Parts: sequence; structure tokens; C-alpha cells
Amino acid sequence: MAAISRHQDLPVILHNDKRGLLTVEEGRLDVLQLSRDGRPPKRLLSTPIRNFLLAKLSNNKGKGLDQNRRLDLHTLGNPSGNSTSLKLTKLHVLVEPINVPEAEEWCENTMGLAYKGIKRNKKVLLLVNPVGGKGKAKSIVHDTVLPILQAAECQTDLRETTHRLHAEEITNSIELDYDVIATASGDGLVYEVLNGLASRSDAKKALKIPIAPIPTGSANAVCTNLFGVKDTFNIPLATLNILKGQTLPIDLCSVLLLPSLQRRFCFLSTALGLMVDLDIGTEHLRWMGDNRFLYGFLRGIANNKNCKTKIHLKVVEDDKISMARKARDRVKQRTIKDDKVWGGGTNPLVNGMNGLNISGSIGTKKSEGDGAKTPLPEDGHANGNGNGSTDTNDMITGASRVEGAEKEYVPDHGPIPDAKPLQPDSTWITIDSSGALPKSTLKRSSKGSLRGNRSSTVNGGNSINTQNAVKKGDWIDGEGVLYFYAGMMPWVARDLMQWPVSISGDGLIDVVVQSIVPRMMMANAITGAEKGEAYWLECQHYYKVSAFIVENLDKAKQSIFTIDGESFPWDTFHVEVHPRIANLLSLNGDFYVSDFLRKHDEK
Repeated sequence: MAAISRHQDLPVILHNDKRGLLTVEEGRLDVLQLSRDGRPPKRLLSTPIRNFLLAKLSNNKGKGLDQNRRLDLHTLGNPSGNSTSLKLTKLHVLVEPINVPEAEEWCENTMGLAYKGIKRNKKVLLLVNPVGGKGKAKSIVHDTVLPILQAAECQTDLRETTHRLHAEEITNSIELDYDVIATASGDGLVYEVLNGLASRSDAKKALKIPIAPIPTGSANAVCTNLFGVKDTFNIPLATLNILKGQTLPIDLCSVLLLPSLQRRFCFLSTALGLMVDLDIGTEHLRWMGDNRFLYGFLRGIANNKNCKTKIHLKVVEDDKISMARKARDRVKQRTIKDDKVWGGGTNPLVNGMNGLNISGSIGTKKSEGDGAKTPLPEDGHANGNGNGSTDTNDMITGASRVEGAEKEYVPDHGPIPDAKPLQPDSTWITIDSSGALPKSTLKRSSKGSLRGNRSSTVNGGNSINTQNAVKKGDWIDGEGVLYFYAGMMPWVARDLMQWPVSISGDGLIDVVVQSIVPRMMMANAITGAEKGEAYWLECQHYYKVSAFIVENLDKAKQSIFTIDGESFPWDTFHVEVHPRIANLLSLNGDFYVSDFLRKHDEK
């Protein structure tokens, strides 16, 4: 508040010719109507300074210097008093000539505070899929998004997509002079944008431009991860994120398809089995919104079909209690003063924005508020930075440049290296579901744990200790696979937090291998799925991996898998991580903090 201490209060004339006062105090801007009879002032508008968009004093061209000057104030507020909504509010007041110098300084200081550390008047590439979701994206953008961007005096380049992969074509060839790329659609447009940027010859530079999603599609997992379950479809909040969001580095994965050697980039998930059926198998039900996924899930567990596959995992960690503890400890270390969280069906900006720490640079080895250092990739893929900031490789090489000053340092803005088939070694683990154990051999408890004979004989007479395997959560060869799901964000949908301990930009993929269990058990597991409670099921094998390979053992009956919800022919595919190479925008510089991570007990 030091920068605005000299002129916190500005006298103005209100629209009713009454005297008013603009005041900024404790992170809020208030518009007060003064009383002539000594009564307390009436508050006409009160808004968190982080909701504030614009303070602009007219220049009075063609008018005398002794004329009142118009002062425009634009903000996202709650004029109706409804705390669950944000609405663009524009207020116009007058400044008397004697107060003009003070008003000019007040405007500059207030704007500096409102955009602390954030660029004003951004140049935005706004991509709109007019047929996504329920086909309302175009009207939502014109009625809500564009007015907010215009109120903040952004330069907006709006382009509508006309065909599949159009956004990929656009971002593969655009000039890299945008501050942010906004996508009005579902997750599919984010997928296309990232693949367009990642396939460029200057991919490492292109991927520094952050992406800000606007939730107008049928699947909006990115918005759920950024804003929480109850604010997933909060359009004004998502638009404010374009203006005020901080850079959030995220990982991308190379998915190399064999035998074609085609490569795609993944930011959210790869899926096999039931999760493919519930997504691709319900495409014709997009009109149902989120309910289509619940319908697909119920239909899938009714079939209870074994996905025959062989999976090779380069495991970094597989202890659920340890993984949960680390993720929760990281949340504790985040610098949030106010204990309230984003979302919750209330205006998160009013409740929590003032407590957010928005200072500090992006692109260091240790991200803002992160309690643990993120390991740098061995191949130097990571940028780990925001638009316009210095990336990690720049800093490391820049340090060596001081020693050899005769050589000018040039940052690596080139392509992402070609993907090659991975070569597993003895440290990798293998999961094989080619043949299921007899039902009489393995039974399931109500918690999804295995119980039965202490020692069972399977696979041609090889003996395994099922009790010990279950205790550690290990996979038992012969178990059927209902689905395989690998992801890099906690939520895959509003009603499913599949990877609750996923950490943005940690260079790891969270993998779930769900064993086939009785139908009723999977039906019961739906309860609490949005809270991540299925994480603790012993039949959900959970791993953090840095790479994996998946082979198809029944190509005739299971022909496809999905990358970020897009279907591809499935033979064999190899996946490896490019840590912190792409960027999203987030209002607090991180994903939404779930209740799962706010717990302090083991489960």
C-alpha cells in the first residue's frame, strides 16, 4: 500500500451532483457518497482491488482547462448484492479542475496496485469454437467476455474455428506477439492450441505464451482444476483470469504412436478401457453436459470388461500415504494469508483475492509457494517460466555467460526434440492383464482390497503372495484391468478427481490402474469420486511415473485409446514427460486447492 499512501482519497462529483470520495484501503476500492449533515457516508460501490479493471481520466480535448474532467471506473463487482456472481460494473464520476493533478496520480497509483506485477492492456488471441458444448460459446463471448476485455482496454484478436484441428493450424503459424491465448470451448481447444505451439520450429518460445481457458464446452477439466468444482463455469472469473492470472507452468507429454511414429502432445490425460468407452462412447450425448460421463461410467461398470494390455512403468513413487502427505505439505507451505479457498459457490475474489501472494518471479527452480524444488529435466526441455520472464535454462546459462563474457548468450527457443521409442530396463515395472485370475482365487472386500488364500498359484504354477501384495498395493499379475488412466491435473471432470495428489509441473505423470471388481463396488465408488476418495481404494493401483509404455493385447476388440479425450488407433504407444514446458494462467498461480489436500490426517 506504500505506493498509494499519499493520495488514497480522491474527492469527486457523483452522477447525482452530490459529493463523493474514492478511497483505496486494505486492498479494497470504495466509492462513497458524502453527507452534508454529518451522517456517515453511503457506500455506493466496494470492490476488491484485484477485481478492478480500469481508472481513466478524460483528456478534455477541445474543452477549457476550467472544466470538470470525467473519470471512468471499471470493475467486476456484485451490484445486486448476490455474492455468487460477478458482473461488469462501469461508474462515471467528475473531477473538479483543482483536483485534476491529484486525480492523475490517484489513477496511476490505483492501476499500479490493481495490476501489481501484471501487464496491462494485454494483446489477447481469443479462439472460439462456436459449436462446442451446447453451442452457446459465441453468444457467451460477445455478451460477457468481450465487454470485460474491452473494459480493461485489451487488444483482442477474435477468431472462430471452423473445423477440427483448426486451432492447431492457427497456433502453428501465428506471430508470437500475443500476451495470452484464450480458448472459448472445452478442453479440446486447449489440446489443439498446445499441439499447434509444440509442433513449431520455435516451440520452446511459443509455449511461453500462457493459455487461459473460458468454459463453454462439454468437458472443462482445465477450468475445474483452476477455479474449483463450483466455479468451473464462472465466465467472468475465467475472463478475469485472462487479465490478472499469473503464469502456471505445466508439464506436457510426448505420446509416440507405434508403428506410425506419429507424435501428439498431451496436457491432461491418456486413457484405456472404461474411460475410453465413457468418453468416446458418449459423444452423441454432449447435450447432457457433465451427466454424459456419469451415464458412460455406469454403462461401463455394467459391462465390467477386461482391458487386455501390457503396461511398462518407470515408477518414481507408489506409496499412497507418502504421496498424499507430500501433496498436503506443499499446500501448507503456500503463501495464502486468508484461509478461505477459491470457489465454493461464492465470489472467490471477494473472499480470497486479497490474501494471494502475487509477488516473485516465475521461472526459478522453485515455483512461487512451492515447498519443494522441481527437478530439471535431463534433456533440458523445460522452460518453467512465464511470458516475458527468464526461463531456468536462461538463468543457468546466463550465469556461465558472466565467466565468458566474450560470448553472447542466446536462449534456446528451438523445437522440442523428436521423440524416440523408449527402452525399459530392469527398474521399470510391468503390469500384464492378458489373463484374469479365476474368480474363486481372488475376492474383494467392500473397500476394494483383495482377500483370499495367502498364497495363490497362477501363471503356470508361479506362486505369489496375495496378502503381501495387497498390503503394499502392488499389482498382481492376472488381475483384470477395468481401466488405465494417466493424468497431470487432479480433476478430469467436475464429478471425478482421479489424481488428487497430482502436482503441476513436477515432471511426473499420475497413473491409475483400476482392477476389475464386483459391479456394486464400482457403483458405490461413485460416491465421493469428486472428492478424490477413490484414491484410497486398494483396487486402484496408483503410481507416479516419469515415462510409460502401453501395448495392446487384443487389437480386434479394443482398437482405440484417448489423448486428452481425442481418440487414436491403439497398437503400442510410448509416453515421456517434458517438465514445465507449457503455461496456463491461474488467479493464484496454482491449481485450486481441493478439500482432499486440506486434510491433515492420512486418509
